[in-house]
Amino acid sequence: MQHVSSIDKAARIVSGRRIRLSVERTGGSIFPSEQLLLSSASQQWEGFLIERHLGGDGGLPEHRHSGIALMMQLDSGLRLQWKSGSNWQSVTAGEGSIVLHGSSGSKESTWHGKNDRLSFEMTSTHLEKLTEGRFAGGVIDCADHWSLRDPRLEHLLKVLHAELQQGAPAGRLFGEQVGDAIGMLLARQYATVKVGAYGTGGGISAKRLKQVLDYIEAHLDQQTHLSDLAEAASMSPFYFAHLFKNSMGVSPHKYVTMRRIERAKKMLHRSDMSVLEIGIRVGYQDAKHFRVMFRREAGVSPSEFRASQS
Repeated sequence: MQHVSSIDKAARIVSGRRIRLSVERTGGSIFPSEQLLLSSASQQWEGFLIERHLGGDGGLPEHRHSGIALMMQLDSGLRLQWKSGSNWQSVTAGEGSIVLHGSSGSKESTWHGKNDRLSFEMTSTHLEKLTEGRFAGGVIDCADHWSLRDPRLEHLLKVLHAELQQGAPAGRLFGEQVGDAIGMLLARQYATVKVGAYGTGGGISAKRLKQVLDYIEAHLDQQTHLSDLAEAASMSPFYFAHLFKNSMGVSPHKYVTMRRIERAKKMLHRSDMSVLEIGIRVGYQDAKHFRVMFRREAGVSPSEFRASQS
């Protein structure tokens, strides 16, 4: 079995946050000994990280994650083995096969073959925040699943992967909504503590909704987290996202985009500022991204819209 060192090539590719594994008997932190192809660390999505790793044969000693962890295979034919009591079990993991580990610890494991996978980790504290105390005591955790097939988790993980591959053009709000949806799916379907009632019907009260809409208008020039909007409504992010859509007919991410483009239209019509400056003033630091989003919403480019108003 191949043991992993505490500092390796993957650790140097991305500075800052990483998905780390701890080994209690050594008191150390380890990285998987494989190439890191992609990481969400630079996106600063709250509460979770997603990384893509590529490696060959390898293994891990008994270890612990810092949160709830998912590993989804992007290729077929990986042979996975893990310790269960005094025996070893094995499975061939195909494309889309998911390994789920809770924060309470994972057994010794080895694998053979091409290991091209997405790794997703959400902190237990963030999951508790998302569920707004709707669990009957204790820390939220999940039981180990070594060969899980769940089309919903597979789809959501692939959405985050595609978003990262493109440089996260939809912004923090979109990424956080997808990540939080993964967290809530884990909480509903795989949590090892009893779940309470989930009430996601109805909408946001008029007073709270006005607070959120006022917050959005005041911060259109800034990057906005889903948690910022939820905090303005004094709600958990997951329930806020559901109830906001019930109230407004669109997701928070879509609504913010619509408001940004509407403000941009007014500025294009009433000012002589450049398209680049207007884009920055409505929250788009990248001019190309601004033009793409404007055309998507308005059907024409910013320059074509300005010309039509003269």
